[in-house]
Amino acid sequence: MTRGALGRRTLLMPHAADLAGWIELDVETAVETLGDQWRQLTDAPEAPPTGDPMWHRVYWRAFGADGPAPRVHALRVGDEVSAIIPVRRTGRLLRQWSSGVNAHTPYWTFALSGQVAVAAVEHLMASARVLDFGPLYACGVLTDALARAARGRGLRVSQDAHGADAVIDLPASWAELRRSFRTKLVGNTFRALRQLRRLGRLDFEVVTGGAALPQVLTECFALETLGWKGWRGGTPIRSRPDTLQFYSELAGVSAAAGRLALYTLRLNSTLIAFEYCLRHNGRIDLLKLSYHPDFGRYSPNNALRFLLLQRELESGGVRSYHMGLVSEWKARWATRLEPLCRLRIYDPGARGTLAYLVKSWIPGRARQKVVVLRSARRWLSGRVRTA
Repeated sequence: MTRGALGRRTLLMPHAADLAGWIELDVETAVETLGDQWRQLTDAPEAPPTGDPMWHRVYWRAFGADGPAPRVHALRVGDEVSAIIPVRRTGRLLRQWSSGVNAHTPYWTFALSGQVAVAAVEHLMASARVLDFGPLYACGVLTDALARAARGRGLRVSQDAHGADAVIDLPASWAELRRSFRTKLVGNTFRALRQLRRLGRLDFEVVTGGAALPQVLTECFALETLGWKGWRGGTPIRSRPDTLQFYSELAGVSAAAGRLALYTLRLNSTLIAFEYCLRHNGRIDLLKLSYHPDFGRYSPNNALRFLLLQRELESGGVRSYHMGLVSEWKARWATRLEPLCRLRIYDPGARGTLAYLVKSWIPGRARQKVVVLRSARRWLSGRVRTA
């Protein structure tokens, strides 16, 4: 949901007679029975891959055991499915529907046509006190639709900053892209490429599938354990069975769907850097990367990124490269930042209101806390008068 998908547009509620009703399924059943329609709803230009049924099936197979089983809520409008919302029930005293994802989901989204946001909010709030969704694109159509639908029904809404997606926009030419980067970054990267080529044969490759994929994945996952993640207490892919399962299975199904782009850089046949990406809907999404620590002085990932951006520009069809949650090094490469947020919608009853007030209290400064206390006093006074 970037650029065109991030633009705002009017969202209307369909006539009540057109709503055929909601169904609730487990993820596997939903993918089997609704997969084609689910895919159509999420297959918009530059839409992120995390809303696709393929992603959800692989993700929940790997990480679903760590908590309540996710449920997929689907809305039929006429003969069509107009909303498919995978959520997880959380909370005991305070019932919530949440996105329930971990750090391996850089941004969360779901399938929702622009006309049923109100119906989606009403349906989910009928069985929960709070909706807790994110990370979402803060300026995205989905975020805007949910927030406006909730406020239109008198529900409280909070929208907290959750970093930003670091994006490289790909213009028409390589020369134009180079001009969008800082001179120092370009100079240092070209210098690194020259130095690496002096050391021997430098091979750049994009692995998209085939018989060699399992071996290349094994090499990439092994390389990741050699760097700082492996020896400074980090969390390389191979450190957890569920994480290894997720990235291994995701590579296989993405390759079968023509979406995998595993960029590799080898020096004299030795793998020295990789970027594990998905390429679809006119965008590339970076999920994992690493480099060989013995070649760290040559910035092999920077060299690899230059080569892959040059290749994608020459091939055409890709408009943006998404590096995920911004960090210091990503900010140096990004041509823009897309803010992310965590969206919460609260029931107007006692529990939902108290949850909202507590949520507002924790991050606030003194002035904000006074506002919260006044709001709480007014709300409690109103409850007493109507009791």
